[in-house]
Amino acid sequence: MMNQIKIVTDSAAHLSAADIRAYEIHVLNPPILMDGKLFGYVNKISSEKYLQLFEQCSNKPQIGDITVDELTQKYDALGEDGSQILSIHLSDKLSNTYHNAKIAAGKSASQVTVVNSQVTAAGLSYQVIEAAKLSAGGKSIQEILKQLEKIRDNTRIFFSVRNNQQIVNNRIIGKLRGFLGKHANTAYMIKFGHNDFDLVAHGSKDESLNDFWKTQMQEMHDECIVKLTILHSGTSERAKFLREMLTQEFPFVPISIVPTNPEMTTFIGRESTGVTYLLG
Repeated sequence: MMNQIKIVTDSAAHLSAADIRAYEIHVLNPPILMDGKLFGYVNKISSEKYLQLFEQCSNKPQIGDITVDELTQKYDALGEDGSQILSIHLSDKLSNTYHNAKIAAGKSASQVTVVNSQVTAAGLSYQVIEAAKLSAGGKSIQEILKQLEKIRDNTRIFFSVRNNQQIVNNRIIGKLRGFLGKHANTAYMIKFGHNDFDLVAHGSKDESLNDFWKTQMQEMHDECIVKLTILHSGTSERAKFLREMLTQEFPFVPISIVPTNPEMTTFIGRESTGVTYLLG
């Protein structure tokens, strides 16, 4: 029987090739721009190669938008057989795709429901996989949306930033704080929750981050955690340190370490480490 709900999402979602195939998830493919000109496409470049570009080029690569026209055409094509479309996107604080998708949904001849996940890349994958599983199980759009809200509310996102230029560029911290922090070798710990950034700790690089995690681990100790994802842009040493610490506390929770995708690298810069987890 043909699946009556088709899932569309951003290339930013940390999905395995196996999951994309198994659930027939339609992953968008935004352009990579260098000096305003088309350089390539996100789905054609590895996270490592993109990071290399990001580190070596004086003019940083940027991720271009998926246009309203492109999204409208996508929705029209997917809905030609009468399928409904569930389009789940990165937080609108990180990308314009949700905004463009809402406009495209209004223009499309297909029946399209657009969701602002209100989370970053790893959290997006939690919602997309759940939506795909529920869709395969015959659940309705409304039933799926209810479950996605629950997952969103149970997702916790933290990331540490050691190279602060990108978080200044993206107005997470102000220019003066960024300038002073750069000269003081400051690291920042940022929480992303309720669809916004919150600076929760800062100080000398490793020491302040370790102090934060000691406190955070005490809080996590009493929580029922079912998924843990560690992301890094650049060196994986910090990610491995976090995995060892988290594995001791949560020996039965699967913990994956993955390089940040181009979208998140562009947003938070290199030398960053993120931890996303899901409460059961």
